Amino acid sequence: MDVMTIFDVVITIFGLYMIGAGLKMNKTGEISSAVITAEEIKRCRDKKGFIAFIYWKEAAFGAMIVLVGVLGFINDQIVPLGAFTFVEMIVFLGAFFWFQNQLKKARELFL
Repeated sequence: MDVMTIFDVVITIFGLYMIGAGLKMNKTGEISSAVITAEEIKRCRDKKGFIAFIYWKEAAFGAMIVLVGVLGFINDQIVPLGAFTFVEMIVFLGAFFWFQNQLKKARELFL
């Protein structure tokens, strides 16, 4: 097993965690410390609004990350997908920056 395969597995697990954290946030009504710190959670003016704004975006981010991880694993272990490593990096960074932008908006609106 090479380093990229391990990296793809870690990415997939991280994506699954983000999906679970987002859905759990929506179900329990408690903000996950996976997205903001405990100090920020205490300062939150509208927990329900924050959760409604960010939970599905967190789950979508997690889904994009899972997709990147699974396709990376397929590329490394099953069928080479050509220049997919470059595409994988672009999609991962795009998803990351999109989610960080949404998190920044949520902080401005609710903290």
